[in-house]
Amino acid sequence: MNVSWEKEVSVVTPEQVELQFPTAGVGMRAVAQLIDTLILGVFYIALGIASVLIGGSDYAQAALLIVGAVVGAGYYVSLEYFMGGQTLGKRAVHIRVVQADGRNAGLFAVLIRNLFRLLDMLPIGYFLGMIVVLCSSRDRRIGDMVAGTIVVVEKEKERLKLRKKIDKRIEEWRMSLPRMELDAESRQAIAYSDWELLAAWAERLPFVPRERLAELARPIARHFAGRVGPRLASIAPNDTAFLIWLYEQLRDEWEV
Repeated sequence: MNVSWEKEVSVVTPEQVELQFPTAGVGMRAVAQLIDTLILGVFYIALGIASVLIGGSDYAQAALLIVGAVVGAGYYVSLEYFMGGQTLGKRAVHIRVVQADGRNAGLFAVLIRNLFRLLDMLPIGYFLGMIVVLCSSRDRRIGDMVAGTIVVVEKEKERLKLRKKIDKRIEEWRMSLPRMELDAESRQAIAYSDWELLAAWAERLPFVPRERLAELARPIARHFAGRVGPRLASIAPNDTAFLIWLYEQLRDEWEV
């Protein structure tokens, strides 16, 4: 008999699509935290060496202390926000922070969950945080509960299955898609946060009716028109076709 120790959480997106996510337990989170701690440790060792080499200049020492404090405080917040809910440690073990409704974690949620990291670390070595995760039905530490976030496991098999569903839906639109390539200048105008917005929309393709998809596409298409210019935004017959074309153009470049 196979016994699974993996918990799953069901979330309903704003489009009323129910998604299933396996949650990241203490083991995976501990490995991710260890990797992040080692990365920060290497940085602080380098900072210490720089401090010795610089010598006794008060201004230089103060500057190094400020740099160390900013990096220590900003590492988790900045990476989780700009890398779609992942730090380098989380990416290594394929886990990700998401909102309770399955969306990417916003800046406010990331800030809150990391402010409460100090509480989760009590009394030492994330002891309180680990106890709370073990007792939580959703594998959440205190910071996650306050911020309304969940740490989920990214399964390669599930990701590939979703990609196949997306590709199948894209084929239904193939005749409406432009036959041109996205130019280099337009590619450079698109940031990772833009890609995350586009990818989140594309993930709804297999599940959302065309009418609802068109409603969701309208503001996102306007956003990308501001990035690539109105000329490119008008090459497709409608907003949905434009976003699908853009998604295909960018997927190999941004998808990890």
